[in-house]
Amino acid sequence: MDDLTIIRLLHERSEEGLVHLKDKYSRLYKGVLNGILGETADIEECENDVLLAVWNTIPPNSPHYLSSYICRIARNIGINRYKSNTRQKRGAGECDVMLSELEDCIPDSFGDHMYDQMEWGQRVNFMLDSFLRGLDAEVRVLFIRRYIFAESVRSLSQRYDIGEKQIALKLFRARKKLKKMLEKEDIYV
Repeated sequence: MDDLTIIRLLHERSEEGLVHLKDKYSRLYKGVLNGILGETADIEECENDVLLAVWNTIPPNSPHYLSSYICRIARNIGINRYKSNTRQKRGAGECDVMLSELEDCIPDSFGDHMYDQMEWGQRVNFMLDSFLRGLDAEVRVLFIRRYIFAESVRSLSQRYDIGEKQIALKLFRARKKLKKMLEKEDIYV
């Protein structure tokens, strides 16, 4: 089933939309959750949270790219669960490293901009799409696998047969480029 039909069903509050969404995208959002959490029990619990979040946000939202929308929701839910787990266990892991890398280019707040949630979400989506399109294909894949799927630099190195230092440098440059783009839009860290 195509994305527009799924979104239409969700706007109509039909649970059939969730069934089709799960059929089409469960591997995708479970991959995002797995990269962050790595534990099957947590992933299964978060899957329900992802579906509930989609149900609660469509409507009013009508995403242009349903796959990106679901990945963003899954990533946020996975990170929140990860933080909760590590707070309880007092452990540290790859997700902490990944988040600390992004700390320097993603702001904690978005200043004095007074956008309602939909306008702000559309603006952020547009900026991120523009940023990712501006990267060359190799760096774009590395950036997405690292910061969306929470894949380790070591794993990326093995997967693409590129040295870890070279990957770290490419990601560093991409983060600098993202920070520069955000500052150009008057969004400062």
